[in-house]
Amino acid sequence: MSDLSIQYVQNELNNYKNELELINSQIHSNEIEIKTINSKLNKINKEIDWTESVLHSVSKSDSEDARISSLEDRRIELKNEIDLLINKKNDYQIKINNLSEIISADVSRETQNTLDNNNDKIQIIDYIEQDRQRISRDIHDTVVQNLTALVHKQEFISQIMNNDLNRSRVEINNSISIIKDSINELRNIIFELRPMSIDDLGFDVALNNLIKKFDNDENEIIYNYDIDLDECNEIKSVIKISVMRILTELNSNSIKHSKCKNINIHIFIKNNLLIIDYKDDGCGFDYYNYISQNDDLTGFGMKTIRERIYLLSGTITYNNDNASEYIIEVPIA
Repeated sequence: MSDLSIQYVQNELNNYKNELELINSQIHSNEIEIKTINSKLNKINKEIDWTESVLHSVSKSDSEDARISSLEDRRIELKNEIDLLINKKNDYQIKINNLSEIISADVSRETQNTLDNNNDKIQIIDYIEQDRQRISRDIHDTVVQNLTALVHKQEFISQIMNNDLNRSRVEINNSISIIKDSINELRNIIFELRPMSIDDLGFDVALNNLIKKFDNDENEIIYNYDIDLDECNEIKSVIKISVMRILTELNSNSIKHSKCKNINIHIFIKNNLLIIDYKDDGCGFDYYNYISQNDDLTGFGMKTIRERIYLLSGTITYNNDNASEYIIEVPIA
């Protein structure tokens, strides 16, 4: 396996380890909050017991009932969240173990003969993309649904608040708006992890929709594009997803750095090559000199693009004659 392939796997391994640390931190934080809630509930119950003993009364105020109910509901939410985090933690640990085994196997060279040198790079991308598809599904089935349920819960709470009712409703409505925005953001993340339109609508339609999304998001840039793909079903899924990610990164670079007004995209198939001709009329940069002087490319996002193209056994050329033009060729056979 090439050094670049190992670096790609190592980066993914580090990302999972970082995510695992965040999950452990969140679990610890939730456990501390649960302990705090338990202490508050114990204190309230002791106060109620003392009141019953002294005043021989078993009645509780509405405010106490509401407070206890709120604390208990929050405790349940935290426990459910911990369960979800533990499941995700276990999944991440499995992935970390698998990626570690890949790296260890490469170092020891024990499994080198079992890998096909022409396919190992695509297998790595396919492995990671399958995992991202699973993460996408998990986020949709858990986080988004939980946030949606939380919206309804906030609406219910607004009906039972007694103190400063108007202000409470304003604050609750604000929180509902924030939650709805968060749901939209999560759906965008899901799309980036796995563009589901590839499976549902087909590759050419998915590409058209992606570029239309670029166009809708940017009022100051004019997009001209032509998608000419025949027999898309013969293109491997990992190539389709990679092309969409490459386009997204190129578009992001143009918006952030090029100061362009027009973007032209032509995608077609020729001689068993999927070709992306991407051009913007921005300021451009000294691409080849930049590569030779700095192999750790981050400023224009070219490191990610070049790694993906390399792992697909493709090529990228850059032309800066009156415009920035990238021509990317990826074999599909």
